[in-house]
Amino acid sequence: MNYNILTYCIYLPIIAVIMVKVGWMFYTHGEVFLLYLFQQNTSLVKSINNLLLIGYYLVNLGYAVITLAYWETITSVPQMLNTLSEHLGIIIIGLALLHYNNVLWLNYLVKSKTLKQ
Repeated sequence: MNYNILTYCIYLPIIAVIMVKVGWMFYTHGEVFLLYLFQQNTSLVKSINNLLLIGYYLVNLGYAVITLAYWETITSVPQMLNTLSEHLGIIIIGLALLHYNNVLWLNYLVKSKTLKQ
């Protein structure tokens, strides 16, 4: 049995669900946060939110492709589970760090802008 193909068949749907579901949650809930930060400036918020969503999708797709390109040969079920948990865990932690980084910088930029006025 080829464990690599089985692992790909498990990994790809999971990463696709993570990409779409989490991206859409960030997009919808982030709009409320951005509206608060930018004093209800809807055109600016829509543009920023779309850019953040596109960047999110590009980071996810890039990571998924790079992960598949450098996938090691899997020879057993425990190794398959280890590989899946490692790669999925890295992308989830990385996305969380990117998300909090975006929130921190957006908050900082808006606060510094309001202090100058």
